[in-house]
Amino acid sequence: MRIPVIAFLLCLALPAHASPVGSADASLSDADEVHIGGLLAVQFAQSEGMQPTPQTTKIDAYLQKVGDRLSAHAQRKIPYHFHYDPDPGFKSAFALPGGEIFVGAGILAMMDTEDQLAIVLGHEMEHIDLNQCRDRLVEEMAKQHITMETANQLKVDPFLPGYGHDREFAADWSGVKLAADAGYSPQAAVRLLNMFVLMGQLMTHTSSEADANLKARIAQIQRLMSEEKLATPEEKALALPGS
Repeated sequence: MRIPVIAFLLCLALPAHASPVGSADASLSDADEVHIGGLLAVQFAQSEGMQPTPQTTKIDAYLQKVGDRLSAHAQRKIPYHFHYDPDPGFKSAFALPGGEIFVGAGILAMMDTEDQLAIVLGHEMEHIDLNQCRDRLVEEMAKQHITMETANQLKVDPFLPGYGHDREFAADWSGVKLAADAGYSPQAAVRLLNMFVLMGQLMTHTSSEADANLKARIAQIQRLMSEEKLATPEEKALALPGS
């Protein structure tokens, strides 16, 4: 089970998901969402053969430390849990309902500052904070006729794809602002996305649509920095345990 391309980095201009940005279904409580998210997180970890080691436990703790700094500024006050997937081929991150977020070793290897990590975590957190994960959960439960009593029948696969153009851009905007509110530099997002523009240009199969989409996301972040007059403090070196 693997996400072929991270939504944060190379999301194409796909049609938006059915529910409007920021909507939520009141029939599903936060506690219900957190419970189901936990089930899905265990399912994903098992499917990937993830086993805790002293090293991965330390990296989990580092991700959690950065994530906790961000979650203090999140709108939804639910517990956020951050998990490290040591597969170097996992050049991605994704969010599950209820605050569960996985980060792959592949994307961590591309970062040089904690600020870039905060940008990626912030983006994924906003998929949850803006109720995008929750809306998809409600939709999947209705589609599959699943109740809380049969929630263990849900599969993780429907939660791996991106959320379409509008929601990805919304997660960019709110995620960068979340990171900035936590004291990280929004310039880290520009640097990270510019790196992926350059990488995409070196790949013969990268579409012009993907390239244009990345550049549009960079332009949006630069507009956010200007409109909100966001501070750009010096970025902090990435401090992964053992790095």
